[in-house]
Formats: sequence, C-alpha cells, structure tokens
Amino acid sequence: RPRAESIGPGPSAPFAGAPTAFAPAPLPMAPDIIRKVGDVGFDLEAFLRQIADQEDPRLHVVDVYAEWCGPCVAMVPQFRHLQATVDRFEERCSISQVPRTARAEYEERFPQTSKPRFLFYKGGSELHYVEGLNAPEILRMIEEHMAPIGVDE
Repeated sequence: RPRAESIGPGPSAPFAGAPTAFAPAPLPMAPDIIRKVGDVGFDLEAFLRQIADQEDPRLHVVDVYAEWCGPCVAMVPQFRHLQATVDRFEERCSISQVPRTARAEYEERFPQTSKPRFLFYKGGSELHYVEGLNAPEILRMIEEHMAPIGVDE
C-alpha cells in the first residue's frame, strides 16, 4: 500500500510524517480591539476626544471597571468574538476600558462595586449605559447602534 505523502513541515514538527494536507492554516491574530486608558498612546485625553467626536460615526463602547473586579473583564471574550465575526467591526465600533477612578465623573456616578458598567457613546453623546454583566443588552446595543458598513464620513 503506498504511503501518504506529507506536505507539511519537516520531521522536527509534532506528528512528523503524518499527512497534513487537510490541516487548517492558523488564523492571523487581529490587533486587540480593546484599548485601555493608560496604555501607550491612549491616555485619558485621547479617550475623551474619542467619545466626544461628533464627526465619528462609530459606536464607542466604554467598559468602566475596577482593577480588582473579575466580572468587569468578563465581556472581553465576547468583544473579541465580535471583532472576529462581524464585518469591519473595528471600523464601526470601538471598545475602551477605563478605570472607574480615571475620570471624576465616573468615580462620582458609579459607586465602587463588583458590577461593571458599560456606556455607549455615538456622535459625541452618551446613548445609554448598562449596569452589571447583562450580555444580551450589551450585545443588543452594539447591534442596534454600530455604524453601518460603508460609512466613510
């Protein structure tokens, strides 16, 4: 019986000699869509300019969090899933994480609890906010208010 020819990596690879004709190619990693206030190139002033920009057609989702709060980062996998599955997501929506204490308004408005808060801005104004980890409402807001494909203004 003829042996299947391997078209994959050489013998140093795991499972050397095994046929690799049907092995899926690894997907390229997209740049992280979630920008955290305090990261290089994204300070509080840059964040405030972004959410106040009346000419920006994107929906801006803001995760107001506490560093010690586990539920505050629970939506991160969902956001990354949207980035991978929604056409041109990065052009239509931005996601920022802002420590509750980074902005006086957030610190006064939201008491320090283990509940995350998600704010939605568009056209320079706050549209809505969700208190707690209410994934269906968060995803509904994104779906309803995300900029349509092809908006180049």
